[in-house]
Amino acid sequence: MKNLIKNLSHESLWVRTGYAFMFFFTFLALAYAFGFLFLPEGIMKELPLPSVMIFEEKESLLSSFTKTLVYNLFMLGLIVGMNHYRVRSFTLGYLPLYANTVMMGLFAGTNSFSGGISAYTMEGWLLFLQIGFLEFSAYIFACVATVNLAMFHAERWRREKFRKIRRFKEVKLSKYELLFLLVSLILLVVAAFNEWRYI
Repeated sequence: MKNLIKNLSHESLWVRTGYAFMFFFTFLALAYAFGFLFLPEGIMKELPLPSVMIFEEKESLLSSFTKTLVYNLFMLGLIVGMNHYRVRSFTLGYLPLYANTVMMGLFAGTNSFSGGISAYTMEGWLLFLQIGFLEFSAYIFACVATVNLAMFHAERWRREKFRKIRRFKEVKLSKYELLFLLVSLILLVVAAFNEWRYI
């Protein structure tokens, strides 16, 4: 397991991406199965999550598009910001990414999404591909692209302060990493438009 996790910080961008998507699908499937098998249907509809609260009412294209995009850019910024911190070989940007993945799986597994479309139907899965999957792909691309931004390092999870290992001026991204960031932004724009269009 440790070797698998280490590959999330592999020097090759393509290897990091492959493993990041593998963990995404694994966590999503496990959370979906847990929600489906062990939790009551619709139990998570009342949770006061920001991503749910800001999309409760039908709105104009501009308002809905802007809210969706701002929220997703916030998540993207959180992931990239946390990638400045690393424990051993694990950059912390993966934590909000996979925490969101588990929440998505639980919402789908308990059929708790608003909008009247069941997560148990083909229509629900097609909607996920056009919105949720694009958003999470954007998160993943941004996360794997900024793994090398780490400026603060610790060898232990507890009882050790982060130490600065380089200055901000020394942080650089490759052209492929910059391309991944651009792709992630494009995916978020498309997902925001689709969310207004279909929901």
